[in-house]
Amino acid sequence: MKKVILSISAMLFVGVAAIAQGNTSSVNQVGNSDTGIVNQNGQTNDSKIDQLGDSNKSEVYQGIQPGIYNAKNNAADVKQKGNNNTAFASQSNHDNKAYQTQTGDWNKATIWQDQIAPPASALGGFDKATQVQTGKNNEAIIDQGTTGNEKPTGAPFNAAQLAAVNAVSVPFAPHNTNEATQTQNGDGNYAYATQGGVKNKSWQTQKAPAGTSVADGNKSYHYQYGNENKATTSQDGTKLKESTLQIGNNNTATVTQTGVSHSSVAFSNGNLNTITVTQSGM
Repeated sequence: MKKVILSISAMLFVGVAAIAQGNTSSVNQVGNSDTGIVNQNGQTNDSKIDQLGDSNKSEVYQGIQPGIYNAKNNAADVKQKGNNNTAFASQSNHDNKAYQTQTGDWNKATIWQDQIAPPASALGGFDKATQVQTGKNNEAIIDQGTTGNEKPTGAPFNAAQLAAVNAVSVPFAPHNTNEATQTQNGDGNYAYATQGGVKNKSWQTQKAPAGTSVADGNKSYHYQYGNENKATTSQDGTKLKESTLQIGNNNTATVTQTGVSHSSVAFSNGNLNTITVTQSGM
Protein backbone atom coordinates (compact mmCIF):
# COMPACT_ATOMS: atom_id res chain seq x y z
CA MET A 1 0.00 0.00 0.00
CA LYS A 2 1.34 3.41 -0.95
CA LYS A 3 -0.10 6.71 0.18
CA VAL A 4 0.40 10.17 -1.26
CA ILE A 5 -1.04 13.13 0.62
CA LEU A 6 -0.43 16.60 -0.73
CA SER A 7 -1.60 20.00 0.42
CA ILE A 8 -0.87 22.93 -1.86
CA SER A 9 -1.96 26.55 -2.02
CA ALA A 10 -2.37 29.17 -4.69
CA MET A 11 -1.30 28.81 -8.30
CA LEU A 12 0.51 25.53 -8.12
CA PHE A 13 0.77 22.44 -10.32
CA VAL A 14 0.74 18.95 -8.88
CA GLY A 15 1.39 15.67 -10.68
CA VAL A 16 1.19 12.28 -8.99
CA ALA A 17 2.07 8.97 -10.65
CA ALA A 18 1.40 5.61 -8.97
CA ILE A 19 2.38 2.20 -10.29
CA ALA A 20 0.55 -1.15 -10.00
CA GLN A 21 -2.25 -1.37 -7.45
CA GLY A 22 -3.63 -0.51 -4.04
CA ASN A 23 -2.43 3.10 -4.16
CA THR A 24 -4.06 6.07 -2.45
CA SER A 25 -3.67 9.68 -3.57
CA SER A 26 -5.09 12.78 -1.86
CA VAL A 27 -4.59 16.22 -3.41
CA ASN A 28 -5.84 19.41 -1.71
CA GLN A 29 -5.51 22.82 -3.35
CA VAL A 30 -6.67 26.25 -2.16
CA GLY A 31 -6.28 29.16 -4.54
CA ASN A 32 -6.81 30.05 -8.19
CA SER A 33 -5.51 28.53 -11.43
CA ASP A 34 -4.33 25.35 -9.70
CA THR A 35 -3.81 22.04 -11.52
CA GLY A 36 -3.99 18.57 -9.96
CA ILE A 37 -3.14 15.49 -12.07
CA VAL A 38 -3.17 11.89 -10.80
CA ASN A 39 -2.05 8.82 -12.82
CA GLN A 40 -2.65 5.36 -11.34
CA ASN A 41 -2.00 2.02 -13.02
CA GLY A 42 -3.64 -1.26 -12.11
CA GLN A 43 -6.51 -1.96 -9.76
CA THR A 44 -8.02 -1.00 -6.39
CA ASN A 45 -6.57 2.49 -6.51
CA ASP A 46 -8.18 5.47 -4.81
CA SER A 47 -7.82 9.14 -5.74
CA LYS A 48 -9.28 12.22 -4.05
CA ILE A 49 -8.89 15.79 -5.25
CA ASP A 50 -10.30 18.84 -3.44
CA GLN A 51 -9.94 22.28 -4.99
CA LEU A 52 -11.22 25.59 -3.65
CA GLY A 53 -10.97 28.66 -5.88
CA ASP A 54 -11.47 29.72 -9.49
CA SER A 55 -10.09 28.42 -12.81
CA ASN A 56 -8.78 25.21 -11.26
CA LYS A 57 -8.19 22.00 -13.21
CA SER A 58 -8.20 18.36 -12.09
CA GLU A 59 -7.38 15.24 -14.09
CA VAL A 60 -7.52 11.64 -12.84
CA TYR A 61 -6.33 8.72 -14.97
CA GLN A 62 -6.81 5.21 -13.56
CA GLY A 63 -5.93 1.96 -15.32
CA ILE A 64 -3.91 3.79 -17.96
CA GLN A 65 -1.97 0.68 -19.02
CA PRO A 66 -4.57 -2.11 -18.93
CA GLY A 67 -2.48 -4.27 -21.26
CA ILE A 68 0.22 -4.43 -18.56
CA TYR A 69 -1.73 -4.07 -15.33
CA ASN A 70 -5.20 -5.42 -14.52
CA ALA A 71 -7.43 -2.34 -14.63
CA LYS A 72 -10.48 -2.52 -12.39
CA ASN A 73 -12.01 -1.53 -9.04
CA ASN A 74 -10.59 1.99 -9.08
CA ALA A 75 -12.24 4.98 -7.41
CA ALA A 76 -11.95 8.71 -8.10
CA ASP A 77 -13.59 11.50 -6.08
CA VAL A 78 -13.21 15.16 -7.11
CA LYS A 79 -14.71 18.16 -5.35
CA GLN A 80 -14.37 21.69 -6.69
CA LYS A 81 -15.83 24.90 -5.31
CA GLY A 82 -15.55 28.08 -7.36
CA ASN A 83 -16.04 29.25 -10.92
CA ASN A 84 -14.59 28.17 -14.29
CA ASN A 85 -13.24 24.91 -12.90
CA THR A 86 -12.63 21.75 -14.96
CA ALA A 87 -12.73 18.15 -13.74
CA PHE A 88 -11.80 15.14 -15.89
CA ALA A 89 -11.66 11.46 -14.92
CA SER A 90 -10.69 8.51 -17.15
CA GLN A 91 -11.05 4.91 -15.92
CA SER A 92 -10.37 1.77 -17.95
CA ASN A 93 -12.23 -1.52 -18.16
CA HIS A 94 -14.63 -2.39 -15.33
CA ASP A 95 -15.96 -2.09 -11.77
CA ASN A 96 -14.78 1.50 -11.39
CA LYS A 97 -16.43 4.41 -9.57
CA ALA A 98 -16.07 8.12 -10.28
CA TYR A 99 -17.63 11.04 -8.40
CA GLN A 100 -17.44 14.71 -9.34
CA THR A 101 -19.01 17.53 -7.31
CA GLN A 102 -18.81 21.13 -8.44
CA THR A 103 -20.28 24.23 -6.80
CA GLY A 104 -20.16 27.50 -8.74
CA ASP A 105 -20.72 28.78 -12.27
CA TRP A 106 -19.26 27.92 -15.69
CA ASN A 107 -17.76 24.64 -14.48
CA LYS A 108 -17.21 21.52 -16.60
CA ALA A 109 -17.14 17.89 -15.45
CA THR A 110 -16.26 14.89 -17.65
CA ILE A 111 -16.07 11.18 -16.84
CA TRP A 112 -14.86 8.51 -19.28
CA GLN A 113 -15.29 4.87 -18.30
CA ASP A 114 -14.33 2.77 -21.30
CA GLN A 115 -13.14 -0.67 -22.30
CA ILE A 116 -9.88 -0.22 -24.15
CA ALA A 117 -8.04 -3.53 -24.03
CA PRO A 118 -8.93 -7.13 -24.92
CA PRO A 119 -9.38 -10.00 -24.20
CA ALA A 120 -13.12 -10.07 -23.63
CA SER A 121 -12.60 -11.71 -20.24
CA ALA A 122 -10.83 -8.55 -19.06
CA LEU A 123 -13.76 -6.37 -19.99
CA GLY A 124 -17.24 -6.08 -18.57
CA GLY A 125 -18.76 -3.03 -17.01
CA PHE A 126 -20.40 -2.40 -13.65
CA ASP A 127 -18.95 1.11 -13.66
CA LYS A 128 -20.65 3.93 -11.78
CA ALA A 129 -20.31 7.62 -12.62
CA THR A 130 -21.91 10.37 -10.54
CA GLN A 131 -21.83 14.11 -11.18
CA VAL A 132 -23.45 16.83 -9.04
CA GLN A 133 -23.29 20.48 -10.06
CA THR A 134 -24.82 23.49 -8.30
CA GLY A 135 -24.72 26.82 -10.09
CA LYS A 136 -25.25 28.30 -13.52
CA ASN A 137 -23.99 27.49 -17.02
CA ASN A 138 -22.30 24.26 -15.99
CA GLU A 139 -21.59 21.25 -18.23
CA ALA A 140 -21.62 17.56 -17.27
CA ILE A 141 -20.55 14.73 -19.62
CA ILE A 142 -20.41 10.98 -18.96
CA ASP A 143 -19.13 8.43 -21.51
CA GLN A 144 -19.45 4.74 -20.63
CA GLY A 145 -18.93 1.74 -22.86
CA THR A 146 -16.41 1.57 -25.65
CA THR A 147 -13.90 4.23 -26.57
CA GLY A 148 -15.41 6.86 -28.80
CA ASN A 149 -19.04 6.71 -27.72
CA GLU A 150 -19.51 10.42 -27.95
CA LYS A 151 -21.74 10.54 -31.03
CA PRO A 152 -24.64 12.10 -32.21
CA THR A 153 -23.53 15.16 -34.12
CA GLY A 154 -26.50 17.17 -35.26
CA ALA A 155 -28.86 19.29 -33.25
CA PRO A 156 -31.71 17.33 -32.13
CA PHE A 157 -30.89 14.56 -34.56
CA ASN A 158 -32.49 13.75 -37.91
CA ALA A 159 -31.21 13.10 -41.37
CA ALA A 160 -32.96 9.83 -40.67
CA GLN A 161 -31.93 10.35 -37.07
CA LEU A 162 -28.33 10.68 -38.12
CA ALA A 163 -28.63 7.52 -40.21
CA ALA A 164 -29.29 5.58 -37.02
CA VAL A 165 -26.06 7.05 -35.79
CA ASN A 166 -24.05 5.70 -38.65
CA ALA A 167 -25.49 2.20 -38.28
CA VAL A 168 -23.49 1.56 -35.15
CA SER A 169 -23.12 -2.07 -34.05
CA VAL A 170 -22.57 -3.28 -30.52
CA PRO A 171 -18.92 -4.41 -30.11
CA PHE A 172 -17.92 -8.02 -29.51
CA ALA A 173 -17.52 -7.51 -25.77
CA PRO A 174 -19.84 -4.63 -24.87
CA HIS A 175 -19.81 -2.92 -21.55
CA ASN A 176 -22.82 -3.76 -19.42
CA THR A 177 -24.66 -2.77 -16.27
CA ASN A 178 -23.07 0.67 -16.03
CA GLU A 179 -24.79 3.51 -14.19
CA ALA A 180 -24.57 7.23 -14.95
CA THR A 181 -26.15 9.78 -12.60
CA GLN A 182 -26.10 13.51 -13.30
CA THR A 183 -27.75 16.10 -11.05
CA GLN A 184 -27.67 19.81 -11.83
CA ASN A 185 -29.17 22.57 -9.68
CA GLY A 186 -29.37 25.95 -11.38
CA ASP A 187 -29.89 27.66 -14.73
CA GLY A 188 -28.40 27.26 -18.20
CA ASN A 189 -26.84 23.87 -17.47
CA TYR A 190 -26.02 21.10 -19.96
CA ALA A 191 -25.95 17.35 -19.27
CA TYR A 192 -24.90 14.67 -21.76
CA ALA A 193 -24.63 10.92 -21.15
CA THR A 194 -23.54 8.36 -23.74
CA GLN A 195 -23.53 4.61 -23.07
CA GLY A 196 -22.67 1.65 -25.30
CA GLY A 197 -23.50 -1.94 -24.47
CA VAL A 198 -26.29 -3.70 -22.61
CA LYS A 199 -28.31 -3.16 -19.42
CA ASN A 200 -26.91 0.32 -18.81
CA LYS A 201 -28.84 2.97 -16.90
CA SER A 202 -28.64 6.75 -17.05
CA TRP A 203 -30.40 9.33 -14.88
CA GLN A 204 -30.40 13.09 -15.42
CA THR A 205 -32.06 15.52 -13.00
CA GLN A 206 -32.11 19.26 -13.55
CA LYS A 207 -33.83 21.61 -11.11
CA ALA A 208 -33.51 24.84 -9.18
CA PRO A 209 -31.46 24.95 -5.97
CA ALA A 210 -33.47 24.81 -2.75
CA GLY A 211 -35.01 28.14 -1.80
CA THR A 212 -34.69 29.70 -5.27
CA SER A 213 -37.07 30.28 -8.16
CA VAL A 214 -37.54 27.74 -10.94
CA ALA A 215 -34.60 26.71 -13.10
CA ASP A 216 -34.33 28.13 -16.61
CA GLY A 217 -32.80 27.04 -19.90
CA ASN A 218 -31.35 23.65 -18.94
CA LYS A 219 -30.52 21.01 -21.58
CA SER A 220 -30.48 17.22 -21.19
CA TYR A 221 -29.14 14.70 -23.74
CA HIS A 222 -28.96 10.90 -23.73
CA TYR A 223 -27.39 8.60 -26.32
CA GLN A 224 -27.46 4.83 -25.82
CA TYR A 225 -26.74 1.96 -28.17
CA GLY A 226 -27.22 -1.72 -27.44
CA ASN A 227 -29.98 -3.62 -25.69
CA GLU A 228 -31.97 -3.29 -22.47
CA ASN A 229 -30.70 0.18 -21.68
CA LYS A 230 -32.67 2.75 -19.69
CA ALA A 231 -32.55 6.56 -19.83
CA THR A 232 -34.46 8.72 -17.34
CA THR A 233 -34.75 12.51 -17.45
CA SER A 234 -36.42 14.77 -14.89
CA GLN A 235 -36.53 18.53 -15.42
CA ASP A 236 -38.27 21.34 -13.52
CA GLY A 237 -38.38 24.95 -14.68
CA THR A 238 -38.82 26.94 -17.87
CA LYS A 239 -37.47 26.73 -21.42
CA LEU A 240 -36.05 23.27 -20.87
CA LYS A 241 -34.77 21.02 -23.67
CA GLU A 242 -34.39 17.24 -23.69
CA SER A 243 -33.20 14.82 -26.38
CA THR A 244 -32.89 11.04 -26.15
CA LEU A 245 -31.58 8.75 -28.89
CA GLN A 246 -31.53 4.96 -28.41
CA ILE A 247 -30.44 2.29 -30.87
CA GLY A 248 -31.09 -1.37 -30.14
CA ASN A 249 -33.82 -3.51 -28.61
CA ASN A 250 -35.80 -3.50 -25.36
CA ASN A 251 -34.65 -0.02 -24.44
CA THR A 252 -36.65 2.37 -22.25
CA ALA A 253 -36.68 6.17 -22.20
CA THR A 254 -38.66 8.14 -19.61
CA VAL A 255 -38.89 11.93 -19.73
CA THR A 256 -40.67 14.13 -17.18
CA GLN A 257 -40.75 17.90 -17.66
CA THR A 258 -42.56 20.23 -15.26
CA GLY A 259 -43.04 23.92 -16.06
CA VAL A 260 -43.54 25.88 -19.26
CA SER A 261 -42.02 26.25 -22.74
CA HIS A 262 -40.32 22.86 -22.85
CA SER A 263 -39.23 20.69 -25.77
CA SER A 264 -38.51 16.97 -25.94
CA VAL A 265 -37.17 14.97 -28.90
CA ALA A 266 -36.95 11.21 -28.35
CA PHE A 267 -36.06 8.62 -30.99
CA SER A 268 -35.50 4.87 -30.84
CA ASN A 269 -34.37 2.51 -33.60
CA GLY A 270 -34.96 -1.18 -32.92
CA ASN A 271 -37.57 -3.50 -31.50
CA LEU A 272 -39.63 -3.57 -28.30
CA ASN A 273 -38.47 -0.11 -27.22
CA THR A 274 -40.57 2.18 -25.01
CA ILE A 275 -40.57 5.98 -24.86
CA THR A 276 -42.68 7.84 -22.29
CA VAL A 277 -42.81 11.66 -22.21
CA THR A 278 -44.78 13.59 -19.59
CA GLN A 279 -45.00 17.38 -19.75
CA SER A 280 -47.03 19.43 -17.27
CA GLY A 281 -47.40 22.98 -15.99
CA MET A 282 -46.27 24.11 -12.58
